[in-house]
Amino acid sequence: MRKVLRIIIILLVVLGVLAGAGYWVYQSFTATDEQEISKAAEEAAEVLDEDAVAQSRQSDLPVDTVGLTEGQFQVKLHQMTHQKIVATEKRGKIQMTPARIEEMLKILRANEGAYDEYSFYEDALTEWEQGKFSNAVDVHNTIWEWHNGTVGRATGFMTKEQEAEYVEDNF
Repeated sequence: MRKVLRIIIILLVVLGVLAGAGYWVYQSFTATDEQEISKAAEEAAEVLDEDAVAQSRQSDLPVDTVGLTEGQFQVKLHQMTHQKIVATEKRGKIQMTPARIEEMLKILRANEGAYDEYSFYEDALTEWEQGKFSNAVDVHNTIWEWHNGTVGRATGFMTKEQEAEYVEDNF
């Protein structure tokens, strides 16, 4: 009886260790969109601190992107609009918080000269930073069109109640 109990305890410990290791590996390989934005914002802040952006603007050489490619930046911006807009289908979601908006602005500023649609992003994020989201449908649909969207075109804005429910369900 003692031998059986000892084997069961050993098996439970081994299973626990394997489950913990599996969870750690899973977390390591599945960074969330929010984590990607935070990491990219850190990289952008370093570049901005080094003043490399100002130096690169003075030359005619192409500027390398920092943190996120322009396509990745567009997708993240697009997914942030899902919190504000009504659409038949939404793929991906990133909570639109003041901190996230600030991170996106850091990434954007570090990529001045590298992003073709810089002014569009700057206008959108500056409005959001000021708490004005009336451009969210336009931002969503513009990026949706750039990516040849076929379903999920924004048709309007969520009510405050719909947005609260969306945030509750998704974040």
